[in-house]
Amino acid sequence: MSTEKEEKNEPTTPGVKKRKKEERVKAEEKKQADGVARAPEAPTTAPNAPQRAAEAKDKKKTGGRRVVDPKAAEAAAKKKKAAEKKAKEEALRKSKKQTTQKPGQKAAKKAKKAPRRDDGSTPGMTFGDSDATMDDFAAMLDAGGGVAMPEKRHFDVGDDVEGTVVSIGERYIVVDIGQPDEAMAERSQYENKEGELELEVGDTKTFFVVGFDDAVMLGREIGSGGNALEAIETAHASGMPISGKVTGTNKGGFEVNVGGVDAFCPISQIELGYTEDPQIHVGNTYQFEVSEVREGGRTVVLSRLSLLESQREAARKETLERLEVGTEIDGVVTRVADFGAFVDVGGVEGLVHVSELSHTYFEKPTDVVSQGDNLTVKVLKIEEQDNGQLRIGLSAKEAQPDPWEQVNEKFAVGETVVGTVVRLATFGAFVELFPGVEGLVHVSEMSRTKHVATPDQVVSTGETVQVEIQDIDLLRKRISLSMAATEDDPWKTIDERFAIGLEVTGTVANTEDFGAFIELSDGITALLPRSEMNLPSEVSPHRKYQPGQDVTARVLNIEPERRRMALTLREESEIDKSAAAERKKKAAAKPSGPRSYTDEGFSGGGLGTLGDLLKAREKDKKD
Repeated sequence: MSTEKEEKNEPTTPGVKKRKKEERVKAEEKKQADGVARAPEAPTTAPNAPQRAAEAKDKKKTGGRRVVDPKAAEAAAKKKKAAEKKAKEEALRKSKKQTTQKPGQKAAKKAKKAPRRDDGSTPGMTFGDSDATMDDFAAMLDAGGGVAMPEKRHFDVGDDVEGTVVSIGERYIVVDIGQPDEAMAERSQYENKEGELELEVGDTKTFFVVGFDDAVMLGREIGSGGNALEAIETAHASGMPISGKVTGTNKGGFEVNVGGVDAFCPISQIELGYTEDPQIHVGNTYQFEVSEVREGGRTVVLSRLSLLESQREAARKETLERLEVGTEIDGVVTRVADFGAFVDVGGVEGLVHVSELSHTYFEKPTDVVSQGDNLTVKVLKIEEQDNGQLRIGLSAKEAQPDPWEQVNEKFAVGETVVGTVVRLATFGAFVELFPGVEGLVHVSEMSRTKHVATPDQVVSTGETVQVEIQDIDLLRKRISLSMAATEDDPWKTIDERFAIGLEVTGTVANTEDFGAFIELSDGITALLPRSEMNLPSEVSPHRKYQPGQDVTARVLNIEPERRRMALTLREESEIDKSAAAERKKKAAAKPSGPRSYTDEGFSGGGLGTLGDLLKAREKDKKD
């Protein structure tokens, strides 16, 4: 080689040859050291025989020295160092996930060292022979044989990140966001009004990066902190929600305090739909989106509507996936109309018709529900309209037990019960026996002692009455009631108190074209027919008899079994003649049948022989 030739040609000055030789040895050792630290790329297994032969040939060409690429060796060394660091951080992160320490405290556990193998090889790696060097190890790392670590992300305030809850402490929630760094969220941000935590260990959800404090701090919104204006500007730039308290109203909207900064929310942006009463929002704390920041923060415009729409749309998709006819679901009354109530059942609005609101009777829907009420409903129908909108029919009644299923257990025909008059009609009064079950007292069954023309003459709404159950029809859900049946029956003793021709005095209760109803003593109502009034043909009873007028007449006829009594203005003698003619008429109208005959020639007055009976019949025929 040239070096050796130079050495031969150089003069043999004492010490020079020795010094140069020492310099060559040092240079060779330095190259060997660099070869160990900066290994070239190599296969993950030991070289085979042909490879070794090729390497030996290369060594022979290079004078027996191993040639190393400095750049490749340097890159391999850097990757090795980075892999070792990431492996250490991964082990530390895993130990933190398993610990039960309070959030915010850093774990102090050290990763255990892997046991040394007796064969001198590195754990987890296998080489074909003992000639493997650190160059081969570096090459293996470069080829991906080391531990794969996630790439560390850089976060900014306002970024959204998906994470899994690892542990829950008294103040903080530890979240795994797939990074070696620790991520935490304040527990208070995920508690509801009752103080109940809305997250559990293992839950995966989206968080917002709200800051950095020895860890990535997460939350559901940006807090005001010490610099509210900075938080507002960050929320405006990132689109993150921010909390604010509604302090008052002004022309066109609401005054909102955000950590000491005055902001404005238009009335159209405070809730879904029309705001009827702005005062219901004053004093409440809501989440807002920052719509606009002007004049260095002196003008801040907020909106709550966009957040509510996003929440409703997410809830709508989830609701439609599980909504079907027959499903019972909880909802919130959004508004009440004369024809029913609209109920939000999770981002989707349905109608509860007025007939499906309650089993009990009510005058108007607002007597049963109000806006904001929680209501359990049953889905009756789901129809898609021509415009693509869904029409959902709901029922609150169907979601409640049917009270008519208890009627047979509670009542029986002929039983006397107490109820409350809930409403009146021209034909009678409806009486509630127990919530959801009503019966009808017909006007004819309201009294036995007086004539009742309209129900309000006897009862009023809200009055408690005693009734007797006359009939129960479960299929039609109807119960017939009687108030008269609970009173003493004056018709049972009518023959003892009245007789034909007896003069009586009463009061006109009602006048019809066919006559006038006269209320007598002891609860008896009799009819004075027009034919018994001695009126000219052109004069009607209404002209002569008015309600409340006293009338004196005589008893013309009594029918206890039919509960009827007729009166007349004729004299008693005329009544006797009329009664005799009536009796003769009735006798003639009776059907013929076996009759008994008295044998006048038989002193005993008993029946004669069959021949005598036949003779008597023939005689009757001749007469």
